[in-house]
Amino acid sequence: MILFAGAGNAATAQSMTPAPNQSTEQHVTKSEAGKQEEAARAAARAKAHHFDRVVIIVLENTDYERAMQDPNLTALAAQGASFTNFHALFHPSYPNYLAMIAGTDFGLHRRGSYLGDKQVNFPNDSAHKTIADRLVAVGLDFKQYAEEMPAGTCPWNISGQYVADKRGNYVRRHVPFLSFREVQEKWCDHVITVDSAKADNFFVEDAKKGLVAYSFYTPNMNHDGHDTTAQVSGAWVKKFLDETFPEKLRKGTLVVVTFDESGGNEDNRIYTVFLGDMVRPANQQDPSALGKRYTHYSVLRTIEDNFGLEPLTASDRDAGPITGVWK
Repeated sequence: MILFAGAGNAATAQSMTPAPNQSTEQHVTKSEAGKQEEAARAAARAKAHHFDRVVIIVLENTDYERAMQDPNLTALAAQGASFTNFHALFHPSYPNYLAMIAGTDFGLHRRGSYLGDKQVNFPNDSAHKTIADRLVAVGLDFKQYAEEMPAGTCPWNISGQYVADKRGNYVRRHVPFLSFREVQEKWCDHVITVDSAKADNFFVEDAKKGLVAYSFYTPNMNHDGHDTTAQVSGAWVKKFLDETFPEKLRKGTLVVVTFDESGGNEDNRIYTVFLGDMVRPANQQDPSALGKRYTHYSVLRTIEDNFGLEPLTASDRDAGPITGVWK
């Protein structure tokens, strides 16, 4: 598949360290038998296999209390496991997105609210890995879907060409996999543009065929509520789950609807709900299980345990997986 991604000027994005020399960078490709053996080992390690696939949908900048005032988000919470003590990790937004897929924000939140939200290109080395590495190593797959991502070619010439930081209703810092040169170099065809105005966009096509094990879905800046309101994002996610990704396509799929960070409440508490045929309905949930303190690291750890993956960092290793909500 050809990636439709936009090209921007490299000067618009920060770089933590110089890019590795592609001519000397070596990647080991396992044989098919080797992949099957590793997948079998991962399945044996899986501590609690609840779902076959996961789709993570991230909305923007809303306090838990405000989200629960929206009728669409409240109705969604009444369908599955709605966590009452779930917290984002940082302010501003961008470090939370990185932590969701890498188990760390690499210290970006310490730069403050302005610099901490500036796009970074992390080098392709052993210190900058994501859940994509863990999944691919065991024969599973990942995709990042991004609404309104500009069109372009894959792979990019990373020495001087990047997806633009912001164009129209698209912003790259909400597409966390694009912060990693490994993805830019090796897996850019896993980052898929979604034209939200089309009924037959790439996500819809993939959903009808069957999604891969891990999908991260980034709505545009209107749909996620960043440039609009919680009411707009609530209406969008309802329509998305009713029409774009309806229940008949979600068998075996855990859907995580969460926010990147709060809108300003002191403890960074955010709305997060789990939906799926493996999740007990809301009227059968234990309030004490829903009231445990969880964070974005908890979701990452839950996914790792489900697929038998080794944790990426001490943060997700030490985070408790989400329990007590499954059938």
